[in-house]
Amino acid sequence: MIFYIYGTDSYLCRAKTEEIKKGFIEKKDKADLNVIRLTAEETDLSRFSQEVLTVPFLSEKKLIIASGLIADNRAGQKKIRDEIFEFLEKHRGTIENNLLFVDVFEEEKKIPQKDKLFNLLKSQKYSWRLPALKNNQLTAWINRYCDKNKLKISAPAVAKLILAVGNDLLQLENELAKLKAYRDGEIIAPEDVKALVKAKYDNDIFRLTDALAAKNRRLALELVSQQLLAGNEPLSLLGTINWQFKALLKIKGLLENNPLITAAGISSQAGLHSFVVAKNLPAIKKFRLDELIKIQNELLEIEIQLKSGAKNPELLFDLFIARNS
Repeated sequence: MIFYIYGTDSYLCRAKTEEIKKGFIEKKDKADLNVIRLTAEETDLSRFSQEVLTVPFLSEKKLIIASGLIADNRAGQKKIRDEIFEFLEKHRGTIENNLLFVDVFEEEKKIPQKDKLFNLLKSQKYSWRLPALKNNQLTAWINRYCDKNKLKISAPAVAKLILAVGNDLLQLENELAKLKAYRDGEIIAPEDVKALVKAKYDNDIFRLTDALAAKNRRLALELVSQQLLAGNEPLSLLGTINWQFKALLKIKGLLENNPLITAAGISSQAGLHSFVVAKNLPAIKKFRLDELIKIQNELLEIEIQLKSGAKNPELLFDLFIARNS
């Protein structure tokens, strides 16, 4: 049997993966000896076919979880995907073990439409597409989470929480756990959210975007310096800046394709909170699409350097600002 989980929400994909894994262990592999995990980096046809065709150990079946085979765009991956597609076609109906493929894509437009393996997997009976939640879906998710975890929260507090965190379900889960411990059975109010939840939409990041758009280098340098002096970790700060410019790129792309699109339309199609769209619209006019793509590439390079142990993170940010203001 083949299962496929794919989408843009890593939290939902991980939760669904764990649900299937737990069900398999309870029904088929109580000793938990036959769950095999394969990542894209370590998977080729030889390794894949060996795991799929070998018999399980003291169990009826194995569960092979193959992660990222389609989402991975490194050189050579398409050849491996095509080989696995041909292998599955050749052994259609004869594979005894259970196969679970999982792919988390960075954004919807990166989900392939013509990849042979992807189309085979998404056509399976047990295939789940799990996109990032939007608007009312987020509210419903929070309410279900609160019911399940016996947490009381007012509707205005839910709205304020979504405004602060957006659709990052892992952060929402962490913030709700924090609020539950703080209130200890009492109803969580908007004031509690304001006091305890660190907003993803940091006003200083919007100010940084505006400063770069206005070519105000001095202000941009000051804002970054303040963030670092306040104890914000360089990678965390970079992640927030990167998230902001990804939002700008999404908005700019939609406006380029349809100059008459409304703010509500942008919010819906880009999967961005209306607050984020409204805050970014004034600045977006001052950036060209190619500039935003260039900035995204520069931010990726900074991430690589930071993860490689760059000794002067502030210098990297300063150079980034100097090049873009």
